[in-house]
Amino acid sequence: MRVGFVTLSLLLVFALSCAPFPPETMREVEKDIAFEDVLKDPGLFKGKVVLWGGVIIETVNRPDVTLIIVWQTELDFQKQPKEPDRSQGRFIVRYEGFLDPAIYGKDRELTVSGTLAGGEERVIGERRYMYPVIDARDIRLWEKRKEGPYYYDPWYGGPYPYWGPYPYPYGWRRHPYWW
Repeated sequence: MRVGFVTLSLLLVFALSCAPFPPETMREVEKDIAFEDVLKDPGLFKGKVVLWGGVIIETVNRPDVTLIIVWQTELDFQKQPKEPDRSQGRFIVRYEGFLDPAIYGKDRELTVSGTLAGGEERVIGERRYMYPVIDARDIRLWEKRKEGPYYYDPWYGGPYPYWGPYPYPYGWRRHPYWW
């Protein structure tokens, strides 16, 4: 009985310590607000707390605020952006203070929690686009993703793409260039 309780307690502590946002923030987030609904009328959801993520398009510093333009994506169970090629649109993160564009640069993934502050209309190419604006409370910048798994073959140079073990008539081979 004690072993099960201790294991469950440790598992809970571990799960909470790995959460990207504090529990208080997660309790305030309104999970039933869909991004596409906010896109239609950002003013309707003003003051609501959301948790969104995506890929940074551009970071712009102004005298007292930093604006991050983000390509929205869905979030996985860890609240990390997933499937960056699938999006429902763009949004702007407004952060009070300075964020370095070299760190918060193009193609970095982030997740933000904050209050919806309405919308801002901007031009993309020749089209006007309404961006929902979030006043950031917490921002999580994720590590850059690796290109893919690579296997370094010391005899043939490399790195070569690693495809994993595959069946071979005389056993398993780990690399397509091994003979």
